[in-house]
Amino acid sequence: MFNINAGERSPRVTLLQILLNSHACTGSDGKRLTVDGVYGHNTGAAVTTAGKMTGTGGAATPALIRQLLADVDLRVITSVDLGDPRLQADVDRFQRSFDDPIVLGGMCNGLGQMVQEVSTRARPGRVAALRFDGHGNLGEWLTVSVGNVADLRESKILAERREYAEIAKETYSYISAENFNMVAGIVQPLSAIFAPFGFAEHLGCTLGRRPNTQKMLRKLADLWGVPIRVGVNLQTVGSIEISGPIFTAFPRGLDLMHWSRQFQTLDLAGRSISTVR
Repeated sequence: MFNINAGERSPRVTLLQILLNSHACTGSDGKRLTVDGVYGHNTGAAVTTAGKMTGTGGAATPALIRQLLADVDLRVITSVDLGDPRLQADVDRFQRSFDDPIVLGGMCNGLGQMVQEVSTRARPGRVAALRFDGHGNLGEWLTVSVGNVADLRESKILAERREYAEIAKETYSYISAENFNMVAGIVQPLSAIFAPFGFAEHLGCTLGRRPNTQKMLRKLADLWGVPIRVGVNLQTVGSIEISGPIFTAFPRGLDLMHWSRQFQTLDLAGRSISTVR
């Protein structure tokens, strides 16, 4: 799970607002929340109410989000690229935040294995968030099972440069602007797992900085039908949140407000999520 902070503007807040509305947690004005993806005063008041109801405190913590999701049969799925052993620290933190992450790494068909593992855990239309943790290879690769290739890429040691070249050939273990058309068919089945208001995010470094990568992420958002969040700056090993500026690719050319507003009247209480799409 994850923390959602006051002042945040993101699809994560959109999810939170939908959950709060479905649990009849109103804003400080006593009214249903506006679903706009902006964590303002009214959303904060509804979070406080939800925290009292669930005994989880007055903030949008992993404990609160876990409870709200469970009440409407939604879940978060996380996959960690443990090709870099240092990311074991992230696995430990995910587990402390009520996650049971998929652990991959160093395999030649990482994308296919990830899709299989996620599909095993998911039910159609019931995944609120799909989170990936791995390296961004200087903003070029959304990695799933290749490890920290950036260090090899920048190495002055010939053997390590050759190792990087070999890993780069494993095009079915990461998604990039160059291999997107090759791997789109492999990852496309995941479009069926997401709730209509779900999202994906990758914790790799600088993925939001390169125009080619941004373009690829927009294609992936269209393929899956959900927003995808990535960081712009270097990310810290041991963190399970994106720090600093964030780039979000929305499907169909939408932005946060227009994507969020389509869920304004949605109420998850007592109905099948899969009928909403």
